[in-house]
Amino acid sequence: MSHHFMSSEKEERDRLKREERLKKKRAQATASTTSGPLDSAGDYLDGFEDSLGVFGDSRVANGEAGQIFEYYSHQHSLSNSQDKVESRNDVPLLRLHLANVGGGAVNLMSHFVWNAALVMGEYIEAGTLVNVAGKRGNNHGGGAQFVCLTDYPDPAIVSNLERNWYENLVETPEHWQSRINNNNTESISTQEYQQTLVNRHSIEQRVRCAVRGHAWGESVQEMMELESGAEESGYDWVLLADTLWVSEGHKALLKSCLAVLNKAPCIDDTLVRIGNEIKHDDGKKEYPSQGRILVCCGLHTGYGAVQRFLALARSPEFGLGTRLVEIKRARQWGDERTEAEIRAENAALTEEDLEGFSVGDRNRTVLVYELWAWIASRE
Repeated sequence: MSHHFMSSEKEERDRLKREERLKKKRAQATASTTSGPLDSAGDYLDGFEDSLGVFGDSRVANGEAGQIFEYYSHQHSLSNSQDKVESRNDVPLLRLHLANVGGGAVNLMSHFVWNAALVMGEYIEAGTLVNVAGKRGNNHGGGAQFVCLTDYPDPAIVSNLERNWYENLVETPEHWQSRINNNNTESISTQEYQQTLVNRHSIEQRVRCAVRGHAWGESVQEMMELESGAEESGYDWVLLADTLWVSEGHKALLKSCLAVLNKAPCIDDTLVRIGNEIKHDDGKKEYPSQGRILVCCGLHTGYGAVQRFLALARSPEFGLGTRLVEIKRARQWGDERTEAEIRAENAALTEEDLEGFSVGDRNRTVLVYELWAWIASRE
């Protein structure tokens, strides 16, 4: 399956199959006894299943639990005003195993690739707003100085994330392609992989990427000690894709984001799109942090959770700056307008327009926000 954020003729068949599988998973799921987001996630599972089952002409999730999802590099139009013909190589940029989860972990919905993650991938590929070259990145779901991938510390979820880390970054392309040719897609249990786990730290430094389980709001010390310099300065980008649907988890999520964020003041206006300082009544200057939080969130579960997250982020408790980067609404099936026309329509949308969106519109929409901390001047 390719990664394209668009509709297709297969949508209705895929929707019915997915809805039936989700009903079976819900019937088998047990009540969660773990701490953190899982405690409150169960109340929202029905909403997720409903949103998966009613969209009709636009999917909000991609892939299937226990299956492989292929992400192909493509010419992205975010940084170009001219229409481009989408192209893709025969070889996927990433080949991801989707977790085969059960029990309470089903409530986390980590066994899909959500459209918000695809949009985030497009931003990273475009390299305009999110330029990760030489930066430290912390992904809570190429070219970076160091990346830490995190997910909820459920054994099935973390081991699946580690498997993707191994196959896409550690394993040689020749070994990887050989297994594909031999249709060997089962769990890796080779001596080479076991040796990789023994020498994990040195390999993490070589591939500039590590995997860790993390429950929002808990200690971030292990993530901060992974790479030289991160403990002192923090991460330059914190990437969040579809993490806002459980409002009760917002405070813990923001706590983790702030704990790992690079809080050095940004005084170079070429790095800032929101002005490089603000003056308060007492004359104190504050600069935006060099570290930024990129939030990509699908609108399929409504705008309320997004509003609550942004309000909490801007509250005195956290005091973050926020800005809307883009309202990205995908093309409907059969829409023959050019990419330039669709981009122009999206650019004219405002947050006020979201309240009037139909169910179909919401399912085709991903919101993109940039957040930062305000850092007092040392002058």
